Amino acid sequence: MSEKEQQKPFSIKEAFLKWFGLFLVVIASLAVFFVVDNASSIVSTIGSYIGILRPVVYGCVIAYILNPLMKLIQNSIMRFLERKGRQASQKKKGLVTGISITLSLLLGIIIIIVLCWMILPQLVASVYSLVENLPSKANYYYNMLNESIRNNKFLADTMQEVALNATKYMDEMVNTKLLPWMQTDLLPSVNLVAMEFANGVMSVLNVLYNLFIGIIVAIYILASKDTFAAQAKKVAYGIFKKEHADTVIRYVRISHGMFSGFIIGKIVDSTIVGILCFVAMTVMGLPYALLISVIIGVTNIIPVFGPYLGLIPSVFLILIVNPMQALYFVILIAILQQIDGNIIGPAILGESTGLSAFWVLFSILLFGGLWGIVGMIIGVPLFAVIYRIVADFINWKLLGRDLSTVTDQYLNLKCITVDGDEVSYIEYSDEELHRKEEEKRRKRAALKEKYLNLKWLKRKKKQP
Repeated sequence: MSEKEQQKPFSIKEAFLKWFGLFLVVIASLAVFFVVDNASSIVSTIGSYIGILRPVVYGCVIAYILNPLMKLIQNSIMRFLERKGRQASQKKKGLVTGISITLSLLLGIIIIIVLCWMILPQLVASVYSLVENLPSKANYYYNMLNESIRNNKFLADTMQEVALNATKYMDEMVNTKLLPWMQTDLLPSVNLVAMEFANGVMSVLNVLYNLFIGIIVAIYILASKDTFAAQAKKVAYGIFKKEHADTVIRYVRISHGMFSGFIIGKIVDSTIVGILCFVAMTVMGLPYALLISVIIGVTNIIPVFGPYLGLIPSVFLILIVNPMQALYFVILIAILQQIDGNIIGPAILGESTGLSAFWVLFSILLFGGLWGIVGMIIGVPLFAVIYRIVADFINWKLLGRDLSTVTDQYLNLKCITVDGDEVSYIEYSDEELHRKEEEKRRKRAALKEKYLNLKWLKRKKKQP
């Protein structure tokens, strides 16, 4: 047979399969180009759908926060009903679930009402005190500054020159920019400001409406959470292979444990910090103890930056009353944060996330920049889940290559040698490490000496 005859006959199926992959690549490229080109409209469309489902989102959040409290009440009632080996019927279990949901929801509403009852009178008193004390304080500081200027000729001359320049600058700004802006931009935009105010009022009413619907949604979610969990597992095993579904369910459980442990733990931790702050401020006789303690407790939920966010307005409130007491308050918060960071926080949160201080700060900056205050609160457990998944994947790949998963094994690693089934981790010797440090120190010293004796820099032109 000739070479031509030995060739396989032309097959439409093989040609189709041969070019089908290229066709899919082209389609995927066009789809990516379409998504990138219409990213703004796609994001706005997704945002509109999320806006429609906002009550459901609120309901899920409320249900997730109330779930630990509901489980605590439910388990307590069930232990009481099943004492001495008794078995509760399904009807009683359903009744216990309803009672637990009702009590947890009522307790949550009562906590919010009590907080508002404590905060609002203090807030009104703070605003009244601010309006009452601010003019006298401003007059006091003005007289003190005026007296200091009078007793210092150089300072008086300097302040006079600064005042003249400031007056001249303000006069120029008023005549050239402020008046034309008021005539051309301010008056026509009054209607726009009124519309924005009306939109703001409608937004507040819309949020309250969504919260009300969200509470109803949360009741249904808490009542049917076991069914939803079973349906989610059913979907996972129906879509994925068994081992992949097991992995998905495992990481969902890990995520739930990290989120619930961290968020509930931070709420308990912040409550204790707020109570300690109130007790300490009351003993020290600092003003606005209740209002400031609530501010410190609420902002403490945000890791790392929360205490400072609560410290700034609190110091301002005390500063109006007494500057020295403001200094005492700053010292109190510094001590309280040390107690929280070294005693209270580790005792409650423990190693709930497993992240180092650097990754905690990184996650707060990243997700806080993306989602604001919400990102700061959920950023740490979210990044902890991502970190755990990546770490497990790397460890799985290392185990597949019969390599160690212990991080300390790689600290001073020089290379890895494999001889059959034996794996050896070659580390830098003490002499090599010392030699490397000496070489770095010598190079830094030479570079420093070079720049100390530098007269000028001359850059040679490259030859064409």
